Amino acid sequence: MAKELKYTSSIKSMPLMFSEMKRTALLLCEGKMANEILQLSLEKNIYQFNNDKWRREVPLRMIKRLSTIGTPLLKILAHGTLDEAKLVTFLAFMKSDRLLYEFMREVYLDKAQVGYDEISDIDFVQFFDRKVSNSDTVAKWKTDTLKAIHTKIKNTLCDAGLAKRNKNKHRNNLLILRPIYTEDICMQLEEQDRIYAKAMLLEV
Repeated sequence: MAKELKYTSSIKSMPLMFSEMKRTALLLCEGKMANEILQLSLEKNIYQFNNDKWRREVPLRMIKRLSTIGTPLLKILAHGTLDEAKLVTFLAFMKSDRLLYEFMREVYLDKAQVGYDEISDIDFVQFFDRKVSNSDTVAKWKTDTLKAIHTKIKNTLCDAGLAKRNKNKHRNNLLILRPIYTEDICMQLEEQDRIYAKAMLLEV
């Protein structure tokens, strides 16, 4: 469960990272082990990073995220449609990031369920205020960190096809989008996935 995870601000440096997640999923589906993928990154630079630190950290982080989902979903990410592959990527990210999951449950899903199709900056501020009040970890984060996470959550939702930016130049809201998926992705969800998928797929 997400409540067992610690709050982290890692979304600042590693948001959705769809292409890296898909590449890792393809390698795992080919039977590559974690140490082999790490070696390919370090020696062949398969993720195309100039920094040695990123060559090491990215595959480890991608593998950690993907370890939260089962093989059927991993195959959808590796070989499925773009829309569904992005949803699986987002699901794996959400299952490994407590703050993102709680935002999806407390803001994204809540808004949709009461009939609102927009998320405003005020919604973000109120969400972070609650976390600061209830978590010593989040309370220690600097204002700049919270602002960066705010931006990265917005970008991640848009990159996953779960929201888009309001084109009205006088507003900075996100428009909630109902995700595009087939029943196949629902059939492949394990019981432990469903609480996360509910927030992502806007299930009432």
